[in-house]
Amino acid sequence: MDKEILKLLPQKAFKLLSIKETFNIGTAVTKSIFDKHSYEANFQKRAEYWKFDDIEIVKEFPKSKAVLFTKEDGEKILKIYFSQFFEKNLVVHIDLRKNSFYSTGTLYWNPSKINYSFSQSFLDGVCSLYKGFYSNDHEKFEEGLIQLGMIKDSMSEAQKITMKELFYEHFGEGRTAAIKFSVEKLQKSFNAIFTHFLKEDIPLNPEFAVLGVCLVTLYLTLQDIPCELNVSNAFSEVAHKYQQV
Repeated sequence: MDKEILKLLPQKAFKLLSIKETFNIGTAVTKSIFDKHSYEANFQKRAEYWKFDDIEIVKEFPKSKAVLFTKEDGEKILKIYFSQFFEKNLVVHIDLRKNSFYSTGTLYWNPSKINYSFSQSFLDGVCSLYKGFYSNDHEKFEEGLIQLGMIKDSMSEAQKITMKELFYEHFGEGRTAAIKFSVEKLQKSFNAIFTHFLKEDIPLNPEFAVLGVCLVTLYLTLQDIPCELNVSNAFSEVAHKYQQV
């Protein structure tokens, strides 16, 4: 895994992770970079079932591909991010930095070889969390937190409310307004969540480390687009395509 990316993750998070499980996940991510056979199989399967006509999946770009991404490109990249959690039996390409994309009006995506196969229970929790937030469905949002182990039966009602408020704050204003992406804001949000986890001695599912890397790379790309992006619309289109509305 790229050390520069890991540096952008809050170091508090690593205090919450099982060393053994984190090592196993890190090994799986590193192995994915060199597993050409699995990458090819996943590339072909994803391309075959791809649902977005305005985004093309490709294996390579033109040699000269320097490009400034537009608002439309940014919202297409958001659709790529969200769609990966709804696709069954496919790895998630967790590196969403600029070198994975090229735009000529149509957005071209060359999925990174850095990938990870999340457990289905984790993916279900992430999807429930996003669906609950963007549809303003508080029960679905809480269901996602329960699936991800953030809310437990042993917690008091006050603890559950605090957890929901933390994650609502983390998602920000994206449900009701377009937003400008900022890695600094993402880091502050992560820091607030993990400070609370340490205080309450709540263990962290190690797959969150991988999701954190994916989010950081997404934000690194989108923060350079000099305008606000409509995250809610991007998510709604993805949810509709995968019949998750």
